[in-house]
Amino acid sequence: MKSKMTKWTLLLCMLLFITQTGTIASADDDYEDDEEWYERHEHEDEEREYEEDEYWEDDAEESYNENAPAYENGTQYESTATQGSFWNLWTRELGSTSSNSNLPFQEAKEVSIELNNTSELFYMIPQNGQLLVPGEKVAAFLGATSHYYQQSRILEIKKEQEELIVRAGTNAAYENMVKTPMPIQAFYYEKSVYVPISVIANVLGYRVSWDAAKSAIILQEI
Repeated sequence: MKSKMTKWTLLLCMLLFITQTGTIASADDDYEDDEEWYERHEHEDEEREYEEDEYWEDDAEESYNENAPAYENGTQYESTATQGSFWNLWTRELGSTSSNSNLPFQEAKEVSIELNNTSELFYMIPQNGQLLVPGEKVAAFLGATSHYYQQSRILEIKKEQEELIVRAGTNAAYENMVKTPMPIQAFYYEKSVYVPISVIANVLGYRVSWDAAKSAIILQEI
């Protein structure tokens, strides 16, 4: 009788040991799975930044000279237009450098942007016949999301099906993944990428005009 009880006790101990070992092994497997996931995703943002940077390989050595053209497939955007571009209209064509004389104001300052009876002040910089605005802040005002990739100096703006990607130091933009020239280079200033207001507004579906009585820029849905 004692022999049988001893056998059953040993058998029960073995079963408990096997079960505990399996639980530990399972926990180890879960940890390894988590570790593999972390290794795959811990640099996800850097990888995304690298992917964005690939769009601009031809622009890698571009300087911040405000008059330097951007590149496409290794060749410069060359301006052949005979007249200056419009400050409030993005024609998607290259225009010659314009003066600020055609702008509603000639000095950098805070100006109100109005949309659907809602307004907000933004710091605007007149340059080469264009009004440049902080892309991230204007995007937020228009209900869009944005992300700035610091290493590659790329700003990505999205709203529903519309997307705009610009890079500080170039006049090239990706409008819904199509590389298109802007009338002037974007640049990084005071923790924002400044882009022509005509570009960001038009991509997101708005027409730009100036109201002299209000001293404000008016946006209307296209």
